[in-house]
Amino acid sequence: MKKILSILIVSMLAMNAMAANEDAKKESAETSTTMVSTIKGKVVDKSTGEALAGVSVKLDENTVVYTDFEGNFSINLTQPKAKICVSLISYATTEVEVKKSSNQVKIELSSVE
Repeated sequence: MKKILSILIVSMLAMNAMAANEDAKKESAETSTTMVSTIKGKVVDKSTGEALAGVSVKLDENTVVYTDFEGNFSINLTQPKAKICVSLISYATTEVEVKKSSNQVKIELSSVE
């Protein structure tokens, strides 16, 4: 009886492991079909053309990046297109639609007076 019970337990564990392996393969396949594209851009002052550092570039609640000292940023997209929200204190917040096919995006912010 113990031998039969042991064989059943081992069989159930093996089947569970195989099912988990199949789930992992499916997740891997789904992830590989979701292509990630990196969008690069530069944020400048609209009136002076000067690069703006520390600008918040927000894709969604979990994806926010900031521009470097030269106003450059890069952000990853997994959708064909998305809207990014660009904001900096004393400048008007701007929404810009970007596409995966975009290589370089230039965003001009207007100061609020």
